[in-house]
Amino acid sequence: MSTPTAAAPLPPAATTSVRAVLLDADGVLQLIGTPWHQALADAAGEEFCEALLREEVSALEGRESLMELLTRLVERLRLPSAPKELAALWWQATPDPTARDLVVQLRQAGYLTVLATNQQRERMEWMRTHLHYDGLCDLDAYSCTLGVAKPDPRYFTTVLERAGVEAHEALFVDDDAENIAAAAALGIRTLHHRADAGGAVLRAGVVQALQRAQCATLED
Repeated sequence: MSTPTAAAPLPPAATTSVRAVLLDADGVLQLIGTPWHQALADAAGEEFCEALLREEVSALEGRESLMELLTRLVERLRLPSAPKELAALWWQATPDPTARDLVVQLRQAGYLTVLATNQQRERMEWMRTHLHYDGLCDLDAYSCTLGVAKPDPRYFTTVLERAGVEAHEALFVDDDAENIAAAAALGIRTLHHRADAGGAVLRAGVVQALQRAQCATLED
């Protein structure tokens, strides 16, 4: 009978060029289930889905509330659903224990951990209250509190400044290709994690990314 293969250890932060690991929430640290585009379209139609994805940046950047956004769209598109009914879509996510354990391990290995997530204020408060995100990472970087959202380059430069690291000293993990491309363009190391792939896949990807950074450090 074969024995399980032990998980590869995380390279200590002191041995790599990476000082901070930036982790997205939805699809990375927490499981979202139904893909977001599909969930929106199923709830109120494709027109609602496209309009929300196009206009939600104002809420993600904290310039309006989620309820204000939904009320405007319901009225303009003459949707039969009430804003409060649609808001229930945002109160769904399942924390991934293995992914959370990875955050703890990263901190123990000496890395600064950053919760790097786009959220409206209502969802941020829900995540903090119901999913207990406070204290998980060293630094919380909710877009609604920063006033800028991914993939805007200003989001990443703001986070780097608050974390006190240079671009090449950060590893950014996200399930969105556009966000990954924006971070990479600034010189940030990136890991494109498949949405809801799970904590074991996430950990393996992070270990590999840090090992590459470790090899690059040894070669310098």
